Amino acid sequence: MNVPNQLTVIRLMLTVLMVIFYTIFPDLLFTPFVILGFFALGSLTDFLDGFIARRKNLVTNFGKLMDPVADKILVLSAIMILIQIGTVPYWTMLIVLFREILVLGIRMLALEIDKSNVIAADIFGKIKTLTQMVSIIMIFTLIGLNNYYASDVINVLDIIAHVLFYVSVGFTVLSGAEIVYKNRKNLKDF
Repeated sequence: MNVPNQLTVIRLMLTVLMVIFYTIFPDLLFTPFVILGFFALGSLTDFLDGFIARRKNLVTNFGKLMDPVADKILVLSAIMILIQIGTVPYWTMLIVLFREILVLGIRMLALEIDKSNVIAADIFGKIKTLTQMVSIIMIFTLIGLNNYYASDVINVLDIIAHVLFYVSVGFTVLSGAEIVYKNRKNLKDF
């Protein structure tokens, strides 16, 4: 297994640790910072695995399939925690989950039609992932800071983080619609 694929597996393990930690210690004051650490490290592995894979020409079908899956599991797990905390509404999770299942289904259909047809993430998908990760990092940071001291600056930054999160939900819809549109022929053929 090459380094980019190892980083993808590490991202999955960090996600499991993040969820376990939140499940065991949901109410500790420093819990948001620990979750932030797991999530930020997972996000960093996402950047690194893609960078290394392209730079060293280590792109594999495993990476094309599992990298986006690992991203989704990381992001969806963080959103579930944010819903539990009460900082984002549950409908955002439904939109993200619907898009991810839809895209996964389209990817599977494309592979069924042509085994070499692995649909990689497009530009809107990359923007979606970036805005999701940045907004989630900001939200967990601000939750943690708010546990120790509140200020008007934190409140303004919290609004900005939530607006960015909703922008990421918009890119979720846009990127899903684009993948459906680009693969409409595969959908008709099946």
